[in-house]
Amino acid sequence: MDELNNIDITRVTNLNFKIPHRNWKQAFAEAFVLMTTAMPGEVISIVGPTRAGKTELLRQLGDAVCGVGHGQGDEQPIVSIELVNDDAHARFTFRSFILQALEIVRHPFYSSCFADGWGDATVESRIERAREKTLNRALIRALIQRKTRFLIIDEAQHMRYVSKQTMAAVGVMDALKSMAKKANVVLVIAGTYPILEAINRSSHLEGRKYDIHLSRYHQTEHDLAEFLWILTNYDAVLELDKSLPSLVDCAELLYQGTFGCIGLVRAWLYHASALAATRQKKVDLALIKETMKSPMQLYSIADEILTGETTLGISPCSALKSAVEAEAPRIATGKKRKPGAKPFQRKAKRFEAENRV
Repeated sequence: MDELNNIDITRVTNLNFKIPHRNWKQAFAEAFVLMTTAMPGEVISIVGPTRAGKTELLRQLGDAVCGVGHGQGDEQPIVSIELVNDDAHARFTFRSFILQALEIVRHPFYSSCFADGWGDATVESRIERAREKTLNRALIRALIQRKTRFLIIDEAQHMRYVSKQTMAAVGVMDALKSMAKKANVVLVIAGTYPILEAINRSSHLEGRKYDIHLSRYHQTEHDLAEFLWILTNYDAVLELDKSLPSLVDCAELLYQGTFGCIGLVRAWLYHASALAATRQKKVDLALIKETMKSPMQLYSIADEILTGETTLGISPCSALKSAVEAEAPRIATGKKRKPGAKPFQRKAKRFEAENRV
């Protein structure tokens, strides 16, 4: 492991600090006002591109609305759930969501909160036998018992993997809305743009839903000025090479590789800083170019943002359009597929005409 001897990891700057930039502050203020004035049963949806800061927004909203350290006693004013696809086929299931919520609210009958580290076979058997309808009623009662005011669902875009049926995710959204109304809580849904399809198709939600867009920075004069200001904040903590006096000098490249998403800028610069530490040098333009995302990755990000912003009625900027309109890169294997026979079946031998046995 000699190659690790000279690496100084203290030189790596993970940039894991909050920059109070304009778009984040506006979304936070709007969400705070809505959460403190919304009626039980109403829905607040927070959407934005990947790595926009939605999870951190939800965490700070909880502290601002209910106080730091909320939920430490028997009461849980906020129940926050991060959706996962843990089905056998990597799909989202409503039953899995209910079980996850029952664990968070520490249900005395349908959770393992009182079991030891190895679990309780009796509890697991009881949960396995319970019908989804029974578990749903238990969760609603638990939310009422815990005096929950807000049911927060993060990473809500995972709902789209509930089924191959087009309207399946819409059914999940309607079920969540119905649950929130019965439990007398405000439903807060946060996720990336793909969740918009399920939210917008649910007419049951539209009447009592309020949308918050945690936007990226566009190619307007006002937005680009804020983008440059954010880069100067990273300048202050990064070890830049003399050949690169400031990140502002490569602002166009940083924008083209992130489309103005600040979380992607942070991740990119952190990767460049880590690579600089392994090579015992400072961050320069060559390292930034080397750690830039591949064309296929940029295409995927741009395509998701374009679809989401089009749904919201926002005109795409030139950087986004150029990335999406270009043909998606394809991975070439260099091999041509041969039209062979079926697996484990011998190919029949053919003889020329008049030369057959």
